[in-house]
Amino acid sequence: MNRLLSEYERISKSDLMTPLLNDFSLWDVKGKWVSREGSPSIHIFRNKGYRYGGYCIELSYRNNAVFRCPIKRYLRHVRYFNLYGFVGLSYDRERDVLHLSDFGNYYRAED
Repeated sequence: MNRLLSEYERISKSDLMTPLLNDFSLWDVKGKWVSREGSPSIHIFRNKGYRYGGYCIELSYRNNAVFRCPIKRYLRHVRYFNLYGFVGLSYDRERDVLHLSDFGNYYRAED
C-alpha cells in the first residue's frame, strides 16, 4: 500500500491529476476512446461479472494484444488500474478529455 501511495504522490503533482479532475463518475467515461498520440485505444465498460458490477478498461494494441483490467479507487478521488504498475485516470469534463498517467490524453471515438 505504501508503494501505491508513493505512486499517487508522484502523479498527483501533475496538473492533470488534481482532485477536481479525479472527481468523476465512471458512467461519464464509459465507451470507446482513442489517442492522437499513438497510444493503444481503450474501451471502458461495466463488467457485471466482476464483483459489485465494477468497471473495467480494455486496452487494444495494434498487434491484436488486448489487456482487460478492473478500474479501482484509492482514497476518495483517485481512480486507477494496474497494468504492470499504477496507471491513474483523470477526466476533464469541459474538454471531454480522458487522461491516463502513462499513456496521455484520450478523446471519444466517433461511432
